[in-house]
Amino acid sequence: MDHSITEAHHAIPAPDGYHAMPRLRRRLSEIRSYGYRPTEAKLTGQQLLIAQLTALGLANKEIAYLADISETTVKAHISAALRSLNLKRRTQLCRYIFEGRLLGGE
Repeated sequence: MDHSITEAHHAIPAPDGYHAMPRLRRRLSEIRSYGYRPTEAKLTGQQLLIAQLTALGLANKEIAYLADISETTVKAHISAALRSLNLKRRTQLCRYIFEGRLLGGE
């Protein structure tokens, strides 16, 4: 599965209310370029990517836009990651990502 962002995706205008996010797009590219580190809970690559974007403080709608998936799919990946890690809250998932140094380059 190719996790790279296509050039066509960059050409899509941001939805109303979104500001230009060049710094965030660079961070997303950095995360993807490091690859996916295996975790004890064996999160799928997409679950880990969504968890990483969640840890950066993005809302589901922002994650959906950047990852080019639906908001419902984002929610499903977050729920699956929480179940895999036996966590209850999104904040616990963020802490897991930061404490496990799973943002790459750290």
